[in-house]
Amino acid sequence: MSRSSMPPLGPRTMLASMALVEVASGATQQYLPPILPGLGAQAGIGTAQQNWIIVVQMASCAVLTPVLSRLGDGFGYRRLLRASIVMVVLGSLVMALRPTLPFLTLGAALQGGVVGFMPLMIGVLRHQQGEAASRRGIGVLVGALLLAVGCAGIVSGAVGAHDARLGLWIGVGAGVLGLAAGFLLPDGATPAAGARRFDVPGFVLLTAGLVGVVVALAQGAAWGWTSAATVGCGLVGIVALAGWWALELRVAQPLVDVRMFRNPRVAVLSVVTFFVSAATIGSIAVNATFLGASPRAVGYGIGLNATAIGWALLPMTLASVATSALTPVLLRRLGERVTVAAAGATTLLGFGFLFVCHTGLAHYLIASLFVGAALGLFESATRTLTVEAVAPEDTATAAGVNELVLSLGSAVGSAVLGAALAAYATDGGRVALGGYTTGWALCAAAGLAAALAVLKLRPAASAAPSATVPEGVHQ
Repeated sequence: MSRSSMPPLGPRTMLASMALVEVASGATQQYLPPILPGLGAQAGIGTAQQNWIIVVQMASCAVLTPVLSRLGDGFGYRRLLRASIVMVVLGSLVMALRPTLPFLTLGAALQGGVVGFMPLMIGVLRHQQGEAASRRGIGVLVGALLLAVGCAGIVSGAVGAHDARLGLWIGVGAGVLGLAAGFLLPDGATPAAGARRFDVPGFVLLTAGLVGVVVALAQGAAWGWTSAATVGCGLVGIVALAGWWALELRVAQPLVDVRMFRNPRVAVLSVVTFFVSAATIGSIAVNATFLGASPRAVGYGIGLNATAIGWALLPMTLASVATSALTPVLLRRLGERVTVAAAGATTLLGFGFLFVCHTGLAHYLIASLFVGAALGLFESATRTLTVEAVAPEDTATAAGVNELVLSLGSAVGSAVLGAALAAYATDGGRVALGGYTTGWALCAAAGLAAALAVLKLRPAASAAPSATVPEGVHQ
């Protein structure tokens, strides 16, 4: 049967295929950190070099986010989605076959293609089913992503406890699953005329800017925040980003249409995304170290082992899955302002509670439910409302802008919390409890800032016209 004669996927089958792609995305993003220490011991890779692998992955994600989204609007969402999945499969395969530092670094860079999954599928979803159905669909995709992230850490940790190299094949299996599901999906609308022009100067400046900033933030604690390397990388990144912003305002077909930030809805949603992602995602590693800290040794912490930490993080994941699924209902019944503000408010409540009560596992689990609720709300609501604020042909680009802000917020949050811990570190490397409480206070403040920003969110009537729903398509 030829491709043109193949029957189209029904809405539910299409959404199920997309959910499988997001399962692959979540597994790819989470399976590596739990097994890196074991890989380091087996392959002689030091702690700093292990961190560098994650830095490369973060930088690749930051660079590829706007690139894949822009190319998706110009060349077709399905085509770029498949290319992104192939990148991830190749990266995972390279790492599994040759688990040495150079190949692990190369594989991590290729895995950065995972950032294209969500914005490209949102493009397909919006053009195939329209905005009403896409709201529900985005909630399902975010839920699948977050659930996969939570489960992947547990599975990877269990496999890696026996053989870290064997754990690398989890990424290969996840990528193949995503590739199979991705080939079932239909495409979106026909690309607009002229949308295939690629802004090479903008790409170069954006790459230099993001790499400079991300590397400075990620390595600042190791290099020293006032060291020449950190300051130099940061300055190069800032100057390059400033030049890129000025360039994008002048070119006809920019890599990222920064004029989108003139749209008040996009601007407010970007602020919320930045602050809530900085707190909820940026704190995951710090919270894991607190869970693993031994009260007998340092006077605080829960004293959990690696496997128990994975299980302790699961309630937060389940809460995020539940709220992401409920987001379309909340948007309809409570309105946009209340729903988006709830993401900031639950961030404030969760970290505020943790700041006050942190002497037992029950305290952490209660706080994590609020943080998980915030995670699911903001990931689903801001993605949905951002793409609805622009014209249909700019769907993937707008979703990519949201993903880019999320990536930067997570990196900044992680760096700031790392700096808080470093400020309370002793000569022996032990961190005082004040480092954690300061970090939690900053996260609570970020939640408050996000909630207050929502006061500027304009009604939906000012957004771009809705995409039409093809006749006979429903969910």
